[in-house]
Amino acid sequence: MIIEKITMFHVQLPMKFDFKTAKGSLNLRDTIIIKVESPNGLSGFGEVVAFTTPFYTSETFADSWKILEETYLPEILQKKFSHPFEIHEFFRNPLPMALAGLENALLDLYFKGKNENLIAGLFQEKLADKIPRGAVLGQMSDEQTIKEIDQLINSGVKRIKLKISPQIGTDLIKKLVKRYPQITFALDANRSFQLTDWPVIKELDELGLVCIEEPFDIKDLSELKLLTENFLTPICFDESVQDLESLKILTELPFQTMLNVKIGRLGGLYQTQKAIEFCRQHQIGFWIGSMVESGISKILHVQLAALSGNAMAGDLSDSKHYFDIDLIQPEIAFPNGWMTVPTGIGIGLSVNETLLKGYTVAKLIMTYFR
Repeated sequence: MIIEKITMFHVQLPMKFDFKTAKGSLNLRDTIIIKVESPNGLSGFGEVVAFTTPFYTSETFADSWKILEETYLPEILQKKFSHPFEIHEFFRNPLPMALAGLENALLDLYFKGKNENLIAGLFQEKLADKIPRGAVLGQMSDEQTIKEIDQLINSGVKRIKLKISPQIGTDLIKKLVKRYPQITFALDANRSFQLTDWPVIKELDELGLVCIEEPFDIKDLSELKLLTENFLTPICFDESVQDLESLKILTELPFQTMLNVKIGRLGGLYQTQKAIEFCRQHQIGFWIGSMVESGISKILHVQLAALSGNAMAGDLSDSKHYFDIDLIQPEIAFPNGWMTVPTGIGIGLSVNETLLKGYTVAKLIMTYFR
């Protein structure tokens, strides 16, 4: 592969509502879109999903932009390589979200050149024709939560993840589980509880939840080995698992575990593929999350959710759920709770470059001619 031009776009997508979690609120999505172009006229797109503040992981938007501008992009323009995964040999101790965005753009370009779908070609698997929608609800009033759940049920959703924190308590969760027996519920605490709150988490074990995601604010996953009481609900991990080494610790914990798979957090599809293979080999339930990202990144998660072995519906919703308009065409949509999985070449569909330019607030172009 030879890359002769790279464009980096700072895009701002206004959100339709404030999305609240235990760690913060979001109403404007700043994101980085990378476009790579080859001498034969093909182009590939990727997205860097870091947030402007380090509430999720330590990598921020500014960190990503800086290392891309100063290190990753100039290096790629100087290299000739046969496969995008070779970039993992160029950079040591990389920033995962920045590297993932660049890797995704290169993979899009690479599989377009092979006339193949990126995810199907990478995993050498036939993707499911359709996937179910899973919804995520941020923290809101009890009345608004019930209203949102009713609307989701009417749209065909059968799996809902609720954002929780110590301030919410367990009464609402119990009420919702009883009120909606037809819904599979999961919870996500975004590491807002302490280990001393174990009795509260244990109380939730009685509700038949599909999982409780990231309940504890801890520095080392090994601390969870102390929780030796019988616990039936799987504990799911997201931001605590950013590499394969931390994933391996899940096999040592005294309860059933799951993994929320996000390409950006894991540092790209090279690491994501290894993580999914590890989960399959060690009976760790995996499923696909999302980063309140544009469709350029989310469509890859849609296709990962179409792989065999997903433990439940992913955190994947219509483009229109978060944004008035997305950067891809066609947009992501789940009519009646199901989406037909796009399997076109590269990322599977087209990027609307007119919209991309319209939402761009800053741009960097790098070229290299041999």
